[in-house]
Amino acid sequence: MLQKPAVLIVEDDTFSVILLKEYLSTFDIEIQTAGNGKEAVSFCENNKPDIVITDILMPFMDGIILMKEIKKKNPRIKFIAETAYSTTEKLEEITNAGFEAIIIKPYNKEDFQKIFKDVLKTINPGDFT
Repeated sequence: MLQKPAVLIVEDDTFSVILLKEYLSTFDIEIQTAGNGKEAVSFCENNKPDIVITDILMPFMDGIILMKEIKKKNPRIKFIAETAYSTTEKLEEITNAGFEAIIIKPYNKEDFQKIFKDVLKTINPGDFT
């Protein structure tokens, strides 16, 4: 039996977590959450999500630093950046950091699900077991 893909949502805004969970509800995946980058790094020391969806602007550690910290130990994890930044410079910084995809807030369900599905196709669930 194949293992379900594991997804970690890293977001400090409760409404955004609820929205993401709703948007992800149509996928056959396991979902965990972390309220900030420090919690996410700690979570990933003991767990190996396939995909991390992270806000960029968060307390303690931004999403770019978070991604780099986690990828040091788990380079196979795919990252989706969720951000309200829309300047060309910031979007280039996020892209150049190595995220597989970026979704700009506010976004709709269809746009998010398309991006998520594209990243989901690139993983091999259970790579970390």
